[in-house]
This record gives sequence, C-alpha cells and structure tokens, in this order.
Amino acid sequence: MLALLAAPLAGPLQAQAIKNEPPMRHFSDAEVSAIAIPAVAFEADEEDVGNFDKYFFFHRPDTSFDEAYADITECDALSSGISIYRGADPAAVAAASAQYGVLPGAIGGAIAGAFVDAVFGSAERRKLQRENIRACMSFKGYDRYGLRKDLWEEFNFAEGNGRADEAVRRRALLMQARVASGPRPQGEILEP
Repeated sequence: MLALLAAPLAGPLQAQAIKNEPPMRHFSDAEVSAIAIPAVAFEADEEDVGNFDKYFFFHRPDTSFDEAYADITECDALSSGISIYRGADPAAVAAASAQYGVLPGAIGGAIAGAFVDAVFGSAERRKLQRENIRACMSFKGYDRYGLRKDLWEEFNFAEGNGRADEAVRRRALLMQARVASGPRPQGEILEP
C-alpha cells in the first residue's frame, strides 16, 4: 500500500520552484560609464566606527554592474515595504472612553498613535530597513563596509515617514550598484 502512495512522487509530478524575479536589466558600457562613482575612501574615527550600523555600502568581487543593480533593487524593494505602527495603550484608550465618551477617546487615541508613530515609528522603520537590506545583500554574497555619514548621504537615502522620490531612489541605487560592482574597497569587511 505504501509503495502505491509513493509511486506518483517518483514520477514526473515533482514540485517546481516559482520564480518571481524581474528580468535583469542589461546596461550598455556607455550607460554604466555615465553613472558617477561616489567616494568611499576615508579615515575612520571613533564616531564613524560607532555609526557603521547605519552608514555602510556593499561590494562583491567579480560582480557585473547588471548583477549588482538587480541585487540592490531587489533587496531595496524587499526592505522598503516595512510599516510600523505602535498604536495607543489599550488601557489609556479605555480610561479616556469611560471619562469622555467613545468619540473623543478614539480621536485622542488616533492623534496620540499618529504622533508616537511619527516620532518613534520613523526611526524604527529606518532601523528595520537597514537590517533587512543587510540580511538580503549578505544572503546574496556581498561584503559590507562602513562609511562616514557625509559620504553615505551622497548615494543613499533614508526613508522613515515616507518613500523617497523615485528619481532620488533610482540615482542612488545606480550609484550603489556602481560601488558594489567596482574595485574592492580598502576598508575592513564588517559582519553582515
């Protein structure tokens, strides 16, 4: 009986992976040459080293620009869909509802929740986005290098309360791919 149940699995009916990866864009040499290469060489001080969890870039040896751009845009897309809403304390909402009624308590809770999200949610979204892009690029075999904040700002963007302008995103991602596929950086490789 068990042999009959196992027989179909050994035949042509096997599970297949579903691939949803977008097709890789191929850039001409002229297109790649037109993309500015940002500066990544600098002398790090203690403050810089302390901020390497926020300010960094990726590089993978023997990687084409097309591969780097596909990897960076995929990891960016995966990490930029993060949404954090901490909400209001249920006990505080219940107390306000009992004292002032349901509508004022709900309005106050919504305003307080929006304020908390604007202040703390933005920083938490940026932190989670950094962690997710680090994990994604590490999974794809890229090394991570620390960078000074002012150099990082030249070819990166920080999103917390909203999505960066698409032109800004595209320019930054192209420059990131240029660095990721360029010459090996001189700095120390950081943990993923």
